[in-house]
Amino acid sequence: MKERIQNLGWTSLCLAFLAFAWSGCSKAGSTTTVSAVTYLSIIQGAPFSGGANVYLNDTLITPNAFNPGTFSPKYGTIRPGSYAVKFKKSGTDSLFDQLVSSPYDTLNFYTLLLYNTTADKAAHALKIFDDFSSISNNNNAYYRFFNLAPDWPKVNLYIGATLSQSNRTPADNAVNNQLNTFNAIAAGPTVLSVKDATTDSVLVTSPSLTLASGTPYTIWITGTKAQNNLSINVLQAQY
Repeated sequence: MKERIQNLGWTSLCLAFLAFAWSGCSKAGSTTTVSAVTYLSIIQGAPFSGGANVYLNDTLITPNAFNPGTFSPKYGTIRPGSYAVKFKKSGTDSLFDQLVSSPYDTLNFYTLLLYNTTADKAAHALKIFDDFSSISNNNNAYYRFFNLAPDWPKVNLYIGATLSQSNRTPADNAVNNQLNTFNAIAAGPTVLSVKDATTDSVLVTSPSLTLASGTPYTIWITGTKAQNNLSINVLQAQY
């Protein structure tokens, strides 16, 4: 995973964990030891909700609120272990949602996602295991796509002129884990576009970008009809 990120719509928010963060290595006399770590990323993909703070086992790990559309530009590190997760409304003790305690294993990568449902616009949390085991440098890039725009019930994703994802519904990756896996696509320059799956009208198009060989990307749309701010984000995995 290379040191590069593309943000094509909303804003990124540096992920600085207050507690649980390790410095990476420590020295005791002449011996150097490397601390075990787990990698964690956050996406606030709930456009109908306000700023959120994230807690692990009731300890605040985000110094700044994640406002709708903000996300971690790269993975932060936490100590491996089991954690209960809470997304709280910024400045209050009220919950958006919470996840029961589950393991976060050494050297594994995870994304915590906050999203809105279509029916009632309520905020819900999701833990995603980011499996990079299939990634190889073979002239392919790798991508996954999330529809985080609750106003748009069915969309199609085009990578260049190729229909790559069809009839994607809001937060369908929360109920179908296969949609959280990475798919191979030819590396190189391209343009992304998202269309209404019913009318085939173009909803949003990205600027030109280059998908690098052997590199995983998370692509998602978010925004609301009322604010007319539908956008595409392209996040290259890095740590």
